[in-house]
Amino acid sequence: MRERVSVDLGWQPHVWIVEDEPAAAALAVELCHAAGAQASVYRASLPYLAALRRSPPPAAVILDWRLEHELSAALFLATRHRHPLTPIVYWTGSVASDLPSMIRDDRHTMVVDKADGALTFERALTWALAG
Repeated sequence: MRERVSVDLGWQPHVWIVEDEPAAAALAVELCHAAGAQASVYRASLPYLAALRRSPPPAAVILDWRLEHELSAALFLATRHRHPLTPIVYWTGSVASDLPSMIRDDRHTMVVDKADGALTFERALTWALAG
């Protein structure tokens, strides 16, 4: 009987982070790397939308509800249009009940309060990467 050999091909899930606050974006990247994922940060909506059009879908998306110019709902809808099953984590300082029901009720979306700390974010990221 032949022994199975496991080979690590270096594949890592890719997480896209849309966050306009540099400190929050850096923390999200660090937590993604700790979870074994690559991370790309988009500080504005246009580069994110361009990536949605031209790139393969990410394993998960991290969105902030309070983006500059209040474009988060549009980014959510664009993501759902292109990739309806991609897990989305809303990592936000807003109360979950303040978010629209299309986000709160989406079964592929989890809302996480930034005030709950890194452990809550890590759990949500684990959920998202488990797909």
